[in-house]
Amino acid sequence: MKFKYFGSIVIALTAIFLLGSCKKFLDINRDPNNIPTGNAPIAQELTAAQVNLAFEGGSDLFRYAALIMQQMSGEASNPNQTWAYYRYVISGTDVNNAWGAAFAAANGTAGTLKDLETIIKSAATSGSPYYSGVCKILKAYEYSLLVDAWGNIPYSEAEQFDALTSPKYDEGSTIYPKLIALLTEGVADLNQPSSTLTPGVNSMFYTNSNFSTAKALWIKLANTLKFRLLLHYSKKDPAFTVSQITTLANSGATFFASNADNLQMAFNDAANQRNPISQFEVSRANYLYADSFMVTLMNSKNDPRRGYYFTSFPYQNVSLPFTLSTSAASSGTTLTFTSTSTTTASVVAGLGVTGVNVVPGTTVTAVNSTTVTLSNALLNTGAASGATIVFSPARFKGVPNTDPNGVAANSNYSRIHTFLRGAVTAGSAPPFTYSGTAPQRMFSFAEYNFIRAEAALMGAPGDPQAFFTAGITASMQEVGVSSVALTDYLLYNGTLSGTNAQKLKQIIEEKYVALFGVSMEPWTDYRRTGYPVIAPPADKNPQVTAVPRSLLYPQNEVDRNTNFPGQKPADMQAKIFWDN
Repeated sequence: MKFKYFGSIVIALTAIFLLGSCKKFLDINRDPNNIPTGNAPIAQELTAAQVNLAFEGGSDLFRYAALIMQQMSGEASNPNQTWAYYRYVISGTDVNNAWGAAFAAANGTAGTLKDLETIIKSAATSGSPYYSGVCKILKAYEYSLLVDAWGNIPYSEAEQFDALTSPKYDEGSTIYPKLIALLTEGVADLNQPSSTLTPGVNSMFYTNSNFSTAKALWIKLANTLKFRLLLHYSKKDPAFTVSQITTLANSGATFFASNADNLQMAFNDAANQRNPISQFEVSRANYLYADSFMVTLMNSKNDPRRGYYFTSFPYQNVSLPFTLSTSAASSGTTLTFTSTSTTTASVVAGLGVTGVNVVPGTTVTAVNSTTVTLSNALLNTGAASGATIVFSPARFKGVPNTDPNGVAANSNYSRIHTFLRGAVTAGSAPPFTYSGTAPQRMFSFAEYNFIRAEAALMGAPGDPQAFFTAGITASMQEVGVSSVALTDYLLYNGTLSGTNAQKLKQIIEEKYVALFGVSMEPWTDYRRTGYPVIAPPADKNPQVTAVPRSLLYPQNEVDRNTNFPGQKPADMQAKIFWDN
């Protein structure tokens, strides 16, 4: 079954990522500085590498980027670690774990890249190109995140620790083309006519006992990931970006076509098997809150995703949006129903209201057993009998960052909700208990469409508006927003307008909201485009002069790698190659 190895791996990873344990998942005893050349248990290794990669997606790099980009706030958690990170106090020691999870920890625990390299070598020996194809794609994905976080990193001499304990650092600009080539190699491996060993239900991504089905998804991922990497050149060399994306778009390759193609990993509602974001929320209660910037941006558009991303504050007695159908034609400020309650929720004053001919920002002002009074009169012909009306939490509060003295530690703010934590399983008000089964999202169909929208705006193939609409639609559907709320949102917020710079701002702001829960990419977009426009916290680290451009190198590298090129300036303004 899919979770055959899942429990033991996740239990160990919980310790590694949350508690700092030295135990290696699966209890595979091996010399961490000697990659085996064959006969490795690659079925288990693949599971381990994928679970590790998913945990990374919801752990340190995710938190650094989400805090820097003000999708979440640690400002009210003083004196906890997220309070420091939010204010750009992120030291070389702080990033040891993130680096070690990918490469290898100081205690010798093998990282994701070593596991992937082990499989690639074993697959070559055993004649199993389907395994090597999958792992080359994941290797390219992992390395791209590391370049985007640190810039120059070990690559050509990495994962050869039996011969090299101090790998040299490669320029990020030389690594990126190799990652694109590696994706091409991965697809070529997957297109081989046969494979001695084949990934099946041991694969935590695109799990399928029929590999021909999964193979098509892996190939789409590789091709679509190329778009992400090529777009990253947009600031440094826009002509290159347009040329390369045009060639790729016209190549006949397959790309993401729906949310079913998303790269993500599912989790279980069981102890030590919940997703990393939810586990962090449990083990580090009151470390993360909604940020005022993100909440204000979404409030300005009456964004229907708010009720899934965050809990309302003050709490409005409704956990999630719900719908009712009118029982009679309605006009003016009154809607009529058979009943104003459902089995899951009841209409209460203050909830937001969405529907055909409902003015954006309308709220409930009064309720009785069959009617609801609105704050604004219905437009045009009003609501027809049988019209679907969406009732949603409408009050959300993020932590502000404008006081140079900071914010006193308190919990009077909206919290991370079901989209990142799974269904509510207990509690009548926040803080709820959650299932922890929300998938760890890593690369989505929504992102693909926003990439294509931006590229088309630059001159690559396609209609920017069509891709923009598709990106919003994919995000809303992924979240679970009703079709009525989606249609309403597109009506008022779904049209690109103004100059190309203004259109780019719209695209990136929508992408920023859609990629809530995706590691690194919103920060990368900001560094490329300057959008969304965020201001550093008023109480930021005085050494950091502006929004950080990259992370400092880990202290473990400073201490142990004799080829270490030197620490970056403490102002965190050292730029990644594509940011110059």
